[in-house]
Amino acid sequence: MIGAEIIAMLSQDFIFDGCTILVHGFSRVVLEALRTAVENKKVFRVLCTEGRPDRSGLRVSNELGKLDVPVKLLIDSAVAYSMDEVDMVLVGADGVVESGGIINMMGTYQIALVAKAMNKPMYVAAESYKFARLYPLDQKDMVPALRPIDFGVPIPSKVEVETSARDYTPPQYLTLLFTDLGVLSPSVVSDELIQLYL
Repeated sequence: MIGAEIIAMLSQDFIFDGCTILVHGFSRVVLEALRTAVENKKVFRVLCTEGRPDRSGLRVSNELGKLDVPVKLLIDSAVAYSMDEVDMVLVGADGVVESGGIINMMGTYQIALVAKAMNKPMYVAAESYKFARLYPLDQKDMVPALRPIDFGVPIPSKVEVETSARDYTPPQYLTLLFTDLGVLSPSVVSDELIQLYL
């Protein structure tokens, strides 16, 4: 089995009938986990953030629609408003860092904060090749994307626009990571990194 299939299989113990899952950003591994749940005849619904600025949530909602999964598309700022409907959050990761935290699409950190405040589990699905010996101390350690963002209206030249596309979610806001190495707590990630890089 390839990494995404292993992760999808491991995640099935956590996806239960009747649950509502919040997803943010486009992740092949998250989609594979949800596809596997459909194949296992699990009945669930998904709340999908729009995912500005690239609107990756529209792509995710289209993919889920093809699988006949009930989907509700949210504007990004409606996460706190909708969190009481959610049983769990499931996101991918661009990177899993040495602290056990993740680097992912902008907005992941604030979703994690809301989930923690409302006692909702925050799960991450990521292959072990995304484990990196990085240790960002805060959000400003992230490299900005420096790409233009289309707001749909002209922006005056004197207005500064935040162009970062990724944020860092510290490990204390994550519940578990589903990986091809197994289901890991954030605190175990540094041990796994030591094994990978020995």
